Amino acid sequence: MEFLEFLLLFAAVMLIIMKPEKEKLAWWLTVGSWFVVVFMYVGHVSTAILGSLNL
Repeated sequence: MEFLEFLLLFAAVMLIIMKPEKEKLAWWLTVGSWFVVVFMYVGHVSTAILGSLNL
């Protein structure tokens, strides 16, 4: 799952480098990667959400 976060951030950086006019999309990719991190953290510390899965 961490790979997904790094992939989203890499896509955002490459988008800014290649097509600066797509800055808004790059920003939303960054925010989306933050939500992935928060979801993984909550899933890790909570036994109710994804507690029994090995992510």
